[in-house]
Amino acid sequence: MVIPPRLQFFGNLVIFQLCWLACVVGGNLWAFAALPVLILWHRWLLKPGELMLLAGVTLLGVAVDSVFQAVGWLQFPEHYSWLIPPWLMILWLAFATTLRHSLEWLMRHPGWAALLGLAGAPWSYFAGAQLGAVDIQLTGYIAIAVFWALLLGLLSWQEKQKCVA
Repeated sequence: MVIPPRLQFFGNLVIFQLCWLACVVGGNLWAFAALPVLILWHRWLLKPGELMLLAGVTLLGVAVDSVFQAVGWLQFPEHYSWLIPPWLMILWLAFATTLRHSLEWLMRHPGWAALLGLAGAPWSYFAGAQLGAVDIQLTGYIAIAVFWALLLGLLSWQEKQKCVA
């Protein structure tokens, strides 16, 4: 099935936003319900080499957020594992699907990508905190901002190098 580029862009954007809402508001139950939709939609968008990007970004995000949880910067109500909750793991996967689709334009501009990570990621976590999905310490917001600035800046720089080569 061939999906027109604009539909790919907006479809990926909408599915990510719906997945964010399902994961943050509905927790594990809604996240597991959203996962098949995310996978089926992205199946038609998959680009060469993208599976490694999806796996790498998801695993890195899960690892870093798990460390943030272990040091007490993130706390999840009624969650007692050393790993972050499954809904946040699924949300990391959903985010990773945006990098070569709805955020592809951003991946060509490392400085803008780092700035978006620095400013935008803490707001996303703040929204999650306001919805009761997570409790975050001030130090956690700072760590999230720094991590996301580095993550998006480096991913963007890496993607830009592939385009130049």
